[in-house]
Amino acid sequence: QHGKQESRKELGLIASFHPSVFVVQTATALQGHFLKNVMEFLNHTSSPAVLDVYTPCQAEHGIGDAAASRQARLAVESRMNPVFVHDPRKVGKLERAFSLDGNPEPDQDFASKSIEYIDDAGATQLLKTKLTPADFAHTEVRFRKQFKPLKKDADGVPIDEYVALDAAARAGKTPFIYATDGDKKLVKLSVGESVVALVEERRKYWRTLQVLAGFDVRALDEAHSAELSALQHQYEEQVKARESSLDQIARGMSELAASSNAPAGNGFAALMNGFAPVPAAAAPSNGAKVANGAEPIHIDDADLDKCTNCKSCYQDVPEVFELTKIVVGGASKDVAHVIPGVFGKLKVTPELSAKLSRAAANCDAEIIR
Repeated sequence: QHGKQESRKELGLIASFHPSVFVVQTATALQGHFLKNVMEFLNHTSSPAVLDVYTPCQAEHGIGDAAASRQARLAVESRMNPVFVHDPRKVGKLERAFSLDGNPEPDQDFASKSIEYIDDAGATQLLKTKLTPADFAHTEVRFRKQFKPLKKDADGVPIDEYVALDAAARAGKTPFIYATDGDKKLVKLSVGESVVALVEERRKYWRTLQVLAGFDVRALDEAHSAELSALQHQYEEQVKARESSLDQIARGMSELAASSNAPAGNGFAALMNGFAPVPAAAAPSNGAKVANGAEPIHIDDADLDKCTNCKSCYQDVPEVFELTKIVVGGASKDVAHVIPGVFGKLKVTPELSAKLSRAAANCDAEIIR
């Protein structure tokens, strides 16, 4: 059986191309990378966040119960499942948003490894070679039938060199990996077509991450280069368009609400009225106004305990809202409130009004007025 042939769905990379999503792709076997970036993930509150952790399945993958940590580290080191962090707060240059810290030799297609073996004289030797997804696959029972001893008359080529050849150059050659047998003797194992395809696909994914992280990858084929250029352009346009597109939606919703005959009161129509210019007679009793005559938005202190910390306000309008803590029933609670005195300093533009409208419409507790 050739196994699954459909394209893999890279959750972390897909999430990175959504607006302002903080992404951590990691593995518990890399304790430093895991602990540092999971703490960043848990403390990230300014936008959506995704945590993707590589987890071996001993039964389905065919590894020992005590081998999970070793196998997870091998998945990272072999490029089967690289680690990376996408931090949307590091804007300006694409390579600052993507970090490949934690991967060995991040500027290379494959990292190096040393194989310990016993030579014919009984002495221990080390062979330095490349660590590829094929080497990872050989350690798991599910891929075992893809490997056979290399025939003596075969024109063998190491798998990392084989995938660098074009179709014509591959003719007559057999890809192989180095391994050791039960006596720790060095052996060569031919690699099946499905695993060759796996190595090629994982290398392409790794090169995509390299380019996104700012590495100068020269060994790209023409098609992949064009694909990556389009991907970079898509990412950059998505970053630029995020605010403008959301503001256009909010303005459209505002116009729709303003054109309706909905009575003033609770709900979205009342919210829209709160941001429209109002006569002096309708202004708050304390006379507070912003520069364009609109009522300043506020949250009554008595309503703060109703806040569900849905992040709708301070995530999208941090210039007006901030996260704070209050004590409710003897326990602390994270809530959002309006930055004190902000409307005495801030000019409420139509764009800001639209953002405020959107935040209020999304407020779970409906306490923003």
